[in-house]
Amino acid sequence: MNARVRLEKQQNRSGDPQRADQGFGRIAEEPPPHFAGTDLDGIYAFFARNGYVVIAGCLSSGELAHLNGFYDRTQRERPDAWGLGPRKPHHRHQGLIFSQPLLDYPELDPYTRHPGSYPAVCRLLGGEDRARFSEFNFRETPKNAGIGSQNFHHDATRPDRFTRVPYMPVDWLCAVHYLTDVEPGTPAFCVVPMSNRFETLRDAYESLGDAYREAPLFAPAGTCILYDTATWHCRYDGDGRRPRRTWHQYYARGGWLPSSLPHTDRYVRPPTPCLTDWNLFPERLALHTDPAVRLFFSHWNTAQCEWVASGFSDAVRRSMPRGYM
Repeated sequence: MNARVRLEKQQNRSGDPQRADQGFGRIAEEPPPHFAGTDLDGIYAFFARNGYVVIAGCLSSGELAHLNGFYDRTQRERPDAWGLGPRKPHHRHQGLIFSQPLLDYPELDPYTRHPGSYPAVCRLLGGEDRARFSEFNFRETPKNAGIGSQNFHHDATRPDRFTRVPYMPVDWLCAVHYLTDVEPGTPAFCVVPMSNRFETLRDAYESLGDAYREAPLFAPAGTCILYDTATWHCRYDGDGRRPRRTWHQYYARGGWLPSSLPHTDRYVRPPTPCLTDWNLFPERLALHTDPAVRLFFSHWNTAQCEWVASGFSDAVRRSMPRGYM
């Protein structure tokens, strides 16, 4: 069975409104363009229209070896943190996830503002002084996982996305870096282009008409996909023979944006709220000596505030969700 037929068989072809979140089976015929990380104008223009963009060659072969080695090492040393131990993982239907590796592994710090994708992230969020860290995790869909394809969904959204002018910069942004090759048969990240301004997938299907497509994103290891968290997306299951490893990093937008309304200088778009209520930033980053790093890691939720107030107590960390030690 070829990749296109397999993907269509996983989807809802009947138009049943109870199954619309499984997709409508209209698969993109052609892959999207892959941009160089230095083509910020091209990246911005494509993203602003489609709600996502693919950036080629963001990670070097050495970085891929390092990150895949990190997977192998930490899955042996800390199986519980990956959901491989006796403790039930919080992510039962998503494969393996190491939720907060930055807490204990300073070797990962250079990736948080990686030069392959971070300039594009800053451009899409309105400038380097507006990019804020939200979350960093590693994921793996193992061979023969039997997880099945996800329903289409979006992540965090703001209601003003339906009416604000201009729409950009985005509220939250996610970067998905492929750490292994993703080819037909591999579980693929899939997006619905131009769907970020619709409340439901059915709304997108009906409003976009002939332009509606579901686009599985096949690309080699080292590729980065940036997507607006309001864009409808999912993961397709593969043929079971190919695992997939991905690094996911979420960003928020900091700073107040001026009104676009005439005859006013009021600031009407506040900073984006915190993405989660559980994610923690380690002391070395939250209280970094470099003001630019401190600003990047300044988007604190209540859990982070309590952890800082405790003096970064291990006991407080252990009491919090996903605070594995």
